[in-house]
Order: sequence, then C-alpha cells, then structure tokens
Amino acid sequence: MTPFLPPAGPLLLRCRTLVTHARAVPLRDAGVLVENGTVVAVAPFAELADAAPADRTTGLDGVVLPAFTDAHSHLRALPLGEQGVADTDLETWVVRLTGTTALDPYDDTLAAAVALVATGVTTVQAIHHTFAEADAYAAGVRAVASALTEAGLRAELAVGITDRAEFLPEPLPAAWPGPARAPQSLAAPARGLPPGDLPALAASLAPSCPGVRVGVAPVAPQWCSDEALDALLRCAGGGMRLHTHLLESRHQRTWLGDGDGGDPVSRLDRHGLLGPGLSAAHGVWLTGPEIALLARRGAALVHCPVSNARLGSGDAPVRSWLDAGVNVALGMDSQHTAAPDMFAEMRAALAAAERTGGPLTPHEVLAMATEGGAAATGHGGRLGRIAPGFRADLICVATGDTGAKADPGLVERIVCGAETTDVTDVFRSGRPLVAAGAVHGRPAADAALARLRAVLQSDREARTRRLDALAAYEEPLRGLLARAEP
Repeated sequence: MTPFLPPAGPLLLRCRTLVTHARAVPLRDAGVLVENGTVVAVAPFAELADAAPADRTTGLDGVVLPAFTDAHSHLRALPLGEQGVADTDLETWVVRLTGTTALDPYDDTLAAAVALVATGVTTVQAIHHTFAEADAYAAGVRAVASALTEAGLRAELAVGITDRAEFLPEPLPAAWPGPARAPQSLAAPARGLPPGDLPALAASLAPSCPGVRVGVAPVAPQWCSDEALDALLRCAGGGMRLHTHLLESRHQRTWLGDGDGGDPVSRLDRHGLLGPGLSAAHGVWLTGPEIALLARRGAALVHCPVSNARLGSGDAPVRSWLDAGVNVALGMDSQHTAAPDMFAEMRAALAAAERTGGPLTPHEVLAMATEGGAAATGHGGRLGRIAPGFRADLICVATGDTGAKADPGLVERIVCGAETTDVTDVFRSGRPLVAAGAVHGRPAADAALARLRAVLQSDREARTRRLDALAAYEEPLRGLLARAEP
C-alpha cells in the first residue's frame, strides 16, 4: 500500500477563528500557509492572500485548533458491550476478554481508525498484542498497519509482549478458592513468541509497515519476566519507543507475589526502561516518589479517565503529575460505548480531577490532548501546535465561537461543550481527512463494521458459553485479591 503523502504545492487555509495552541489568544480571520505538509506561516489572512492560488485556498468557518493525539488505544472498533463484556473491576474484565470473539485485525483497525479521525484525532498510539507465534503475529501487525495507513492516521504501533500470568496473580496460592483447578488458559496461557525473539520480530516489522512507526510494549510490567524486560531494553537500544500499562489498579503493585524484583515502577527502572522513550498509560496508583522518579527520567504518562472510571480503577492524581513536571497526554483506551469522542474524554479528565481535589483547567486538558500527546508519542516540537515548522495537523470545530474579537472563554466552551459531530474538517499534514463533515474512508469503515458484526453474530452462542464458563472464576478471583489487598 502506498504510504501517506502530504499534498504537493502550497495550501492556504482561511480560518474564521484560529487557536494556535491550548493557551493561545484566539485570532480572527487568520491564514495558515502549508507547504509539503508543514506550516510555513501563520498571519492575518490579508497578508497571505496571494500566497496560494484560489483553487488551493480553503475557508474554515469555525474554530480551528491543533488536531488531537489519542496516546493510548487498542484500536477496537466495537464497544465490548456488543461482545457481552460488561463493565466491572479491571481484573475480572481482563478475564472476560479471553472469552470474546476474535475479529479480523484489518477490519477492526480500519473502522476504529476512521472513527478516531472523525473526532479530530490524527495521531494514535496503540498496543497490538496476541499470543500468536511469530509469523501469525507479524501478519496481524502488518494488517493493523495497513488499515491505519488506509485511514490516514499517523501511528505509533507498539508490539506487545507478556510471559507471566495476566489473568491470575502469580504464584497462584495452593488454596485457590475457585473450581478445583484454574484452567491453563488463565493460570499459564500458552504463548507463541518467546521474549528473546521480540527484538528480531519488531525489527523485521519496521520496514514492512510504511507510514507506521513500530515500537514495543511490555503490556504491563507485572506480566513480564526479567528476561522479557531485558529483551525490551534491546529494542529500546535500537531506537524503538516503548509504551505500557502502569499501575492501572491497586492490585498490580503486588501481582507478582514471589518477590521478583519489586513493584512495576522499580522493575522498569532497574531494567533501564524509564526514560524519554517510554510512555505509560493509567498510572492511577502511582505514589509521590514514583511520580517524581518518572519526571526525573523524562517518561510520559497517559491519562485515561473514561477507562479508569468504567473499570473501577479510580481517579489518577493528574494534578500531582503536572506539578511534578511529568509530560501528560490523554488516551481514550478504546473504551467508548458508541463512538470515540475526544471532547467527552477531556470533560471526563476535568471531572476526575475535581474528584481528586486537584482541579485541572480546560486549557490544561486541551494541552494534554494536543502538545502532551505529541510529546508522549515522540512528536514533540512537530505536532500539537499550529505554528511554522509544525506539521499541518489541525481541525475545525463548528461550536463555541461568540464572534468577539477577544474571547477568553472560547477554549473552555469548546472543551466543555463540543462533541465529535461538531468536527467539520480534519487535516493531517495538510491532507483533508474530513472535509465539510464528510469523513475520508467512512464507506470502507461502515463495510468493515458490517463484517465485524456478522462475525459476532455467527459466534454469539459459542461466545455466550465461553463467558458463562469464565464466570465461575470471577468471585474466587475477587476473593483472592481481597485477601491479598495491599
């Protein structure tokens, strides 16, 4: 598939109202001149009117903002409720995932990616993780990368690895309070990729996924052995970025009960994985010293407020992250109930911060969705602002503008009142992905959704039996965790 390329020749955007970054004063009747996908000038439109021919000048009759980065995604197109997986505590929910229907990775990713574009996202960071052997794993990654390119998204795709027990604490006590034996699929699931093979697999994928930057993921530190973390360090030494889940629930701190290297943050640091090349999602149960350590190491944290609330993980102390100097991004974690909505995610961040007693401002959460996301995905200084030298990633929102020359409440009204349906235009590197409300790739995404739902329907009865069988382990798991609660 042909890699994404920005349009040739100059492009001039005439913006009725332009907000160049999260804390900027809005500009009226502003021009943004784009060449080769990069902003080369921002000025009053009258000063740039002759910089491009009329057929290369586009008027945007709304509020123009930097485009968003979804800094933590699993690229799921369908809400998990359609698979019969209801919201519950994180540990139970992860077990339920093992009973879901396997979906075609290309169709799933294409539909998810087009939905992200519709809500103003032009850059996504995602974890792709299976238990497949190397060839099948590589084929899945290539399918995901192909769909991301087709949708037009800029993507950081982290190839995930685990080799310890995701589904039950390890070691499992002899007095397991459930059925006579936990099934192997939960206690010791078979994996097709040994940790030592990950560096070669990831390196082989990078040149075969045009338009997508391949990285690696310790899906979560407590699900990785020391051998796996050492393999990830070899990947990082080769220039690959790392992304992980970190202390999403309180139980993850002591998930490995055999004293294997301590808590998740300490293990990452001991293996040399904490640094500017690492971003970590959730972080709900980080302590003050751990937050300070992440700040010193230059690692980024990705706030996922909707997911945290839906899975009972708690509210992350984001105010303390920012005050400590941590770069903070925003991630939707594919936890939508209808379609992804970055504006709803920003409002959820505001609400979660209020509950923690450390309020955030609309300008701060907009910065998390733009500049913070850019930095967390390795694009700091190139994305997140509309300014010369930055890639021309921007959106137009048809709401919130009073028409006043100086409107200090404009960002607040957009963050607190806009929704996906208000996004009329989206540009990635100057290329329109949404134009006057029409989303590039929507027909293909709708067709993919129809195929996905047909697969769900065909597997409905078998999936119900699988989920019913897993339910026998839910109460014992909760009891086990309650007794071991830190």
